[in-house]
Amino acid sequence: MSFLSGFRNCPVGMACDRSRMSFTICLLQTFVFVLASVAVGTANAQPAVATAYMPATDILPQNTAGFVRIPNVPEFRASWRKLHLGQLIDDPSMKDFIDAQRARATNYLESTDHKIGIRPKDLVDVVTGEISLAWIPFENDKLRPYSICIIADVRGKQAESQAAMDQIDQDLKRGGATRNDVTYRDQTIRVYSTKPKPGQLKVNQVAVAISDSRVIASDRDTVVQDLLDAISGTPKGEPLSRFSDFKTVMSQSDASLELTAEDNGKLCLEWFAHPFQMGRILREVFEVDRGNQVDILKLLEGQGFNAVRALGGKATFAGERFDVLHRGFVLATRPFKNAAVMLELINQPYEAIPDWIHNEVGSFNRINWNIENGFWASESLINEALGDEIFRDMVEGIRDDEAGPQIDLEKNFLPNLDDTIILIADNTVPADVDSERMLVAVELKNAQAIKDVIRKAMEVEPDATKIDALPGVDIWRVQRGEGEDDLEAELEALGFDDEEGAGENQKPLLDHWAIAVVDKGPGSPSAYLMFSSHPEFLIQSAKRIQAGAKDGLASLDPAKKVVEAIGDLGAKNVAMDRLARLKMSMRAKYELLRKGQLKDSDSVLSTILRRAMEDEEGGQPDPLNARKLPPIEKIEKHLTDGGAFTEETEEGWSLTGFFLRK
Repeated sequence: MSFLSGFRNCPVGMACDRSRMSFTICLLQTFVFVLASVAVGTANAQPAVATAYMPATDILPQNTAGFVRIPNVPEFRASWRKLHLGQLIDDPSMKDFIDAQRARATNYLESTDHKIGIRPKDLVDVVTGEISLAWIPFENDKLRPYSICIIADVRGKQAESQAAMDQIDQDLKRGGATRNDVTYRDQTIRVYSTKPKPGQLKVNQVAVAISDSRVIASDRDTVVQDLLDAISGTPKGEPLSRFSDFKTVMSQSDASLELTAEDNGKLCLEWFAHPFQMGRILREVFEVDRGNQVDILKLLEGQGFNAVRALGGKATFAGERFDVLHRGFVLATRPFKNAAVMLELINQPYEAIPDWIHNEVGSFNRINWNIENGFWASESLINEALGDEIFRDMVEGIRDDEAGPQIDLEKNFLPNLDDTIILIADNTVPADVDSERMLVAVELKNAQAIKDVIRKAMEVEPDATKIDALPGVDIWRVQRGEGEDDLEAELEALGFDDEEGAGENQKPLLDHWAIAVVDKGPGSPSAYLMFSSHPEFLIQSAKRIQAGAKDGLASLDPAKKVVEAIGDLGAKNVAMDRLARLKMSMRAKYELLRKGQLKDSDSVLSTILRRAMEDEEGGQPDPLNARKLPPIEKIEKHLTDGGAFTEETEEGWSLTGFFLRK
């Protein structure tokens, strides 16, 4: 058996309305099972035989929309087991939950008219070198606008691979597929097809070719043929490896990784994407149909966001200092035009975490961005999205409407905002549905001017009340439903509603929040405009600024190690930086998940997840068997801390992210 046994999961003859996705999903599932298998498998994989071999990047076409590659599966497996995540999965306390997930996956794989088995262990036994997954666009083919393919190095496992072919052949035929062998460049391509079901417009297909060196599989036989052409030295065009955008992104990532070569991490993952091509493909994969609503990708392209040409990166595992270290790059063409101007970030000297941020924060994020320029750049985007020149009318209405706040955004608000935005998140224990909290703080140039703006806005806000909780700080609490206005109803009237009927009975993203201007004080050299999902969080932060508290996040040894690592990785002038503490950020969500209450959590993330997943699993109360998860105290030793930063460059943005080893 082998990697190819993944195709035995092909939902041939499946009674499913989404039959046009079936073979694509088959290929995706195969790759996912490879990842799972190389991570947790126990087989003794052998290294690839040292013969001439063209890697996937040398045979894939330049127009490849997206690409994920494990360069060496045996090294990936060995490194995975050293990761905290790998050790978490192997932790005895996780056994019941992991077993439940395996059973759930098996049930899913067997939910076809003909049950087809799959043994993830077999996948590991055959892949002896690289394995790659790629998406290739066919934008002129309206019925099949993309193809997906898998390329796996199976040198030294020819017999096992061939045996798998015979088993796959039997399974697919038994599932209703017909087989047609095509001889191409002295190789046999087995093409399996199913007839269209009622209402289906195209034939599903899987094409597989196997040689002494590699397995190639795709949902389009011409893709396999093109790859065989490239292997034979007669490609239709230049390969991905010679594409200038690919070379730039990968070389930038390599150069950054070379700076930490002494960490001795193993290169375990590479990825690359054209964002808009991949966006269109993913829209097809997940069958997103917005009907008459705004085509987001088309809108963004028209507004200049296609200046972002490519992005990608490389990751090392199990280094001496870094559990995972990712270096990547986003390639963009400047100058930006239209609304894409809002992509411009500002590099600022990397600074310490402010003392006012308390010591139980789960994540700290900071972005340096010209808010005023970004606001005005959004004008053309909003106008095009709404199909009307409405932006300036809205701004002027806020200024001139006698029933409104009469705020001049252009003169009194935007010029008084500084260029640094901080976003922090924490949670309270014991965990309940109201535990997740977030706070946004914008540095100010003129605090008094912003105070006047907020006061005017809140005085005409029907849901707002002032909280007398802190001397010298006007804190406004907004509780949805206390007034008569309905923002979401207004947005729906403008065409920003969800799919038809989806907005009914949905909980708003935030039904209560607070806002205030907090002056500079002993705990901060800057004044802030603060917005929080919870008034208590804002009050706590303001008190720390007034008191000059020093026992915050920045004082903790784990946070100091992350900050030190960010500096050592080259963060001198950054546009964004981040610190994440997995234990602190996960503790409430994890406990709510165990209790089956996460979907009821009063957080933005949980609300989004609830909306996205409300129809999944037929409404089962615990589809993930989360009740089998152990208490977080039993696994917290595997939850490490990490950080990230982004630097703006002439060609785009460099990306760095990591988790530390404990």
